[in-house]
Amino acid sequence: MDGQLRTVKEVSDLTGVSVRTLHYYDEIDLLKPSCVGENGYRLYGEDKLEELRQILFFRELSLPLGEIRRILADPALDPERILEGQRQALDARKRHLERLIASIDQIRRGDKKMDFEVFERDDVEKLFDVFAGNMPEAMWETAVQEFGSMEAFRRNYVEKAFTLYNQPETKEILLESYGDKQGVIDAAVNPPGKEGVEKLQRQTDAVCRRLAQCKREGLSETSLEAQMLVCEYALAMKTALRLKNERQVMLGTADTYDNYEKASQVLDEQYGEPGLAAYLSRAIRNFYR
Repeated sequence: MDGQLRTVKEVSDLTGVSVRTLHYYDEIDLLKPSCVGENGYRLYGEDKLEELRQILFFRELSLPLGEIRRILADPALDPERILEGQRQALDARKRHLERLIASIDQIRRGDKKMDFEVFERDDVEKLFDVFAGNMPEAMWETAVQEFGSMEAFRRNYVEKAFTLYNQPETKEILLESYGDKQGVIDAAVNPPGKEGVEKLQRQTDAVCRRLAQCKREGLSETSLEAQMLVCEYALAMKTALRLKNERQVMLGTADTYDNYEKASQVLDEQYGEPGLAAYLSRAIRNFYR
């Protein structure tokens, strides 16, 4: 490239990305033009074409646009680590498809139908690798002290997790929440980024403040206002955690406030409303009833 500026139409013809999509990327601050001409036309230089290539690559890996924007905007993020995480997700999906193909072949040979949703040991090993890659240094040191080596810690983790994930009750919750086994794996490989976590915190904080106000005003947890707030809370959780069905996560939140006094105390004190945690728990249970 010679450093020339290209119009939206020229970039569209060059890359195959529609003009409308390029306009949308500009509107959401994902790909801004290099400059805007006197005639109002968006103009793109070589550096922007390179950004667009990166965006298209990440889109091929099924990353959401908000995550791509965060990656491109944060120079502290390690591109190699991001790519490795995506490679692990693709590798897991590849093995999953290979098992499905093998199961189909078995069925065609007359074998009984296979359980496509069993968590294999290599699935759990992959989840451990992701977990270990995000462990703080202090946790590494603690694990080595307790188990003698990281490899011993890995064997212990995989064995226990393999058993746990394949228990009917646990598997049912995971599959209901994430849709299928691959959804569980993808969620672990691609956890919410800092931006997603902060957004979830803001949303749940706003909900809890308004729920506290509902309680102060004497509104029942079954009131329309309280139930709508639970709906907002649930949608925020579903989006941030990339859940197919948030029901189990929300009921787990209710269980926490019902069974752990410290958690309830912290919530009540945070919003200055005694009994708020119990009120939220009852509202959640009513919503899903």
